Amino acid sequence: PVADFNMLNQEIMKYGNGKLALMPQIVVVNKVDVWEEKQQKKEQEKEGSSSLEEWEQGLKTRMKREELEEQLRGVMTHSRLMWMSAKGGNGVDDLMGRMAAFVQKVKEVDSQQS
Repeated sequence: PVADFNMLNQEIMKYGNGKLALMPQIVVVNKVDVWEEKQQKKEQEKEGSSSLEEWEQGLKTRMKREELEEQLRGVMTHSRLMWMSAKGGNGVDDLMGRMAAFVQKVKEVDSQQS
């Protein structure tokens, strides 16, 4: 996941004149409901079942939420890390509110620069 974060940011820097890379970011980790359920099952079973659910099969790295958060915060230049479950709706309203606030700030900055 951290390598993906870094790759995405490199792509953002290449886009256009680089202005996009200077914009505020929100890093959102989705599917936390499934992730947390799976982690709980793994901890309870302790026998290392090799059967993975479909969404997990493509994952190269499996780690606990705390480990992922620590790694992401180590490479992020900001503190806007959110956890959500789009399926369950957890964190969606918070994300939409934060996005609306960011869009408003960008509009204000753009109007001041014009």
